[in-house]
Amino acid sequence: MRNLLVVLLLALTGCASQPEPFSVVIDPLSANTIVYSGEINADNVGSFEQLITNSPTKIESLIINSGGGEVFAGIRFGELVYQYELKVIVDKVCASSCANYIATASNDVTVKQGGLLGWHGGALQPLYLSLQQSKNQVDKSNLENEQFITKWRQAELDFFNKVKVNQIVTVIGMMPGLHDKRDAQLFSYDQKTLKRLGLHIAYEGEQATHSSSGEYVVQIFSLSPEVLDLLLIQHSKILEQEKLGLLSQGIW
Repeated sequence: MRNLLVVLLLALTGCASQPEPFSVVIDPLSANTIVYSGEINADNVGSFEQLITNSPTKIESLIINSGGGEVFAGIRFGELVYQYELKVIVDKVCASSCANYIATASNDVTVKQGGLLGWHGGALQPLYLSLQQSKNQVDKSNLENEQFITKWRQAELDFFNKVKVNQIVTVIGMMPGLHDKRDAQLFSYDQKTLKRLGLHIAYEGEQATHSSSGEYVVQIFSLSPEVLDLLLIQHSKILEQEKLGLLSQGIW
């Protein structure tokens, strides 16, 4: 379990392998649009919040290009997108925390031609990693990580309840039956599945799976309503089993 949490934190608190050049500006071609490019972290999101709060014109759209970043900063970013009812345009990439909390927070998302949108986990990820890896007893040195996961899970649950999107969107690609079929770093879903999960995402052209350099980055899962329903039922059972396990330990 300790190794599991270390892997999870490395993967999801700083998802970009290297810091991306950051900028957040009013679009020079549209006074109603903010262009955000770079890592999602507390400072960068703070700059975005200052810009949208102090803008002399009403901001209606967000053009974003981000490989992800810090989860709590991502949740705050998503709350702002939801609060200001922003239209979101994915330019080149929206992955990890960007997919989790920005693409899910808007009722009007457009992914530009060639743009990449993909998930690779969220606060519920430990449930599925633990099914794939052997469990080790948690020791005291891991308590801080445990507390982080608990805080993150509550914040993420509150966020998805607010934006009315199914939280399972972040982990379907990790679930039994699909995880063994994964062949790309990120996963996404066909547009019908996205809609059934509560998302409002349109693509200019076909859903992109390869980067501009030709690397296969995003696997698209096409799920029938019947298969999605089965996954939702399976997910509910896993959550219930976890709750029962915590109750037996006197934690819940």
